Amino acid sequence: MVLDTISVGKIMKKWLWILFLSMLIHTSLIAQSLTSIVLPQYIQGNTGTNANRIPFAYRARLSGLSANAIYRYYNQVVISTDAATANGAGNCIFASKTGSFVRTTNPGLKTAGTYDSLTTDGTGAYEGWFIIEPTGSGKFVPGKYIFMRIILNDGAAGSTAVTRITTTDSVRVVKLDPAVSDSTGTCLRGTSSASPKDFIFTYDNTTGTGRPISGSFVESDGTDNTTAKSYASFYGSNVNGVNGAFGVVLPNALANGVRRIEQRSLLTGSIIAAATDADGIWPSGVNTVNPAGGTTEIVLAPTDVQLTTDVQHMSSKPEDFALFQNYPNPFNPSTMIKYQLPQMSNVTLLVYDILGREVTTLVHETKKAGYYSVEFNAASLPSGIYFYKLTAGKSAQTKQMILVR
Repeated sequence: MVLDTISVGKIMKKWLWILFLSMLIHTSLIAQSLTSIVLPQYIQGNTGTNANRIPFAYRARLSGLSANAIYRYYNQVVISTDAATANGAGNCIFASKTGSFVRTTNPGLKTAGTYDSLTTDGTGAYEGWFIIEPTGSGKFVPGKYIFMRIILNDGAAGSTAVTRITTTDSVRVVKLDPAVSDSTGTCLRGTSSASPKDFIFTYDNTTGTGRPISGSFVESDGTDNTTAKSYASFYGSNVNGVNGAFGVVLPNALANGVRRIEQRSLLTGSIIAAATDADGIWPSGVNTVNPAGGTTEIVLAPTDVQLTTDVQHMSSKPEDFALFQNYPNPFNPSTMIKYQLPQMSNVTLLVYDILGREVTTLVHETKKAGYYSVEFNAASLPSGIYFYKLTAGKSAQTKQMILVR
């Protein structure tokens, strides 16, 4: 049978339309994104001469890049009115997994030392640590909300910015000032048994639920973070170069105080250990509730920061059964699920897809009363909505989470 011109035209249009839809779907699947894994809520800042700098650390996952490629990159901060092509502000400290960290005050993609490199996996994704040093730029106006941005080259030894990816979560800027407001803060320091170049995060709860209050790296990282480099006096004098020491900023409006100090691994990002306190007033008598010291630091004693991996002895026994919202959410490909048990129970934690089919069993054993966390890695699963259900004795709770590729 011979097709006429009209029929051929219709068939071609149909296949062109299918091809177009296919391209759209493919494009959506490889959309570039920057997903927060651990992103503190507060960062130190001030405009003009910012002589009270405190480093800010976060962990994030980049996706939608070329597979198995080596990218040059640096990280900065932007505000909501900045264009998608803006590079941002702030100095970088690159978290090298081998050797000392590298600090640069002039980040760029051309000169070695002003950028770092990352290697994507077979899906075009990368997860790692990023550190920003606040400067006197107008981006760091106290009270503003800023966003983290990663600037990358072409993944093929290029020296110009090709890709800029930004977090959807924002961070609040606070300045070191004893006044009580939503844009002021106080410095906190402590000395711990944590390994240099690991990371420390503070939480206003004992279980590490939700986003941290603040976070930075553990000294000594090998960089010069002194008052001569415009760092806060407490940091330059008592934190910089001291093994196990850390320094962070706290907002002055902090009703619960600091109730958890968490150590995370430089290499994997996983939780190594934590120290907790039930009311934010630590054993040494240090009170972290609604601090108002400004540049006068709160100092945690070594007896306060006794990091332990035994979650069942980190804090008092919980009073209620609870399943917490996973974090991050949405996630790609892993997320943390935390729960608490008021008494010994037979526990199951199951994950289901949107059709109610069981995907995996995360926990199936008898647990003592205490606080627990478990990582769910969905690397082999497609994007979509999933549910996780915790059952302990006669108690059960279910929550929803979203996997986004």
